[in-house]
Amino acid sequence: VNYVTEKDYMKGLNETTFGPNGALTRGMLVTILYRQAGSPAVTTKVSDKFSDCVEDSWYAPAVVWAAENNIVGGYADGTFAPNKAITRQEMAKVLYGYDKIGGKTAEGITEKLTYTDLDAIADWALEAVTYCTAEKYLAGSNGAFSPKGTATRAMGAKVLMNMTKEAA
Repeated sequence: VNYVTEKDYMKGLNETTFGPNGALTRGMLVTILYRQAGSPAVTTKVSDKFSDCVEDSWYAPAVVWAAENNIVGGYADGTFAPNKAITRQEMAKVLYGYDKIGGKTAEGITEKLTYTDLDAIADWALEAVTYCTAEKYLAGSNGAFSPKGTATRAMGAKVLMNMTKEAA
């Protein structure tokens, strides 16, 4: 938590509360990655990308940036659900998408997943979960990955620290 707040990648829920056990939302995760990328300028309206996103919201530039860089694609109904708690498999997909814009891919990774709930990981997330496991961004608990479990803000902070490796 200290690492991500000092780097200004994550902020507290207010001036005195970080909320480590609170849900990490989809909007929060893309905002964290957007900040890590230097908060590049965007000109597209977020509502042109996703029907449920609001202009001038705290997440708007980050969601536009993430969509334009193919980090996120949203849901089939044209929504992004920025305030929805992100699942662990969705988180893996977003993190993998972020690394892909930097030229990193799962190509050549020989990691064999041994999670006890491997069959519960969606096909669309499997490559991303494999990548994030091999890169040591994400790990399971008690042998399970828990793909549909939601991520906490503390988990997001730890993952970001794992990604940057400079703090490890």
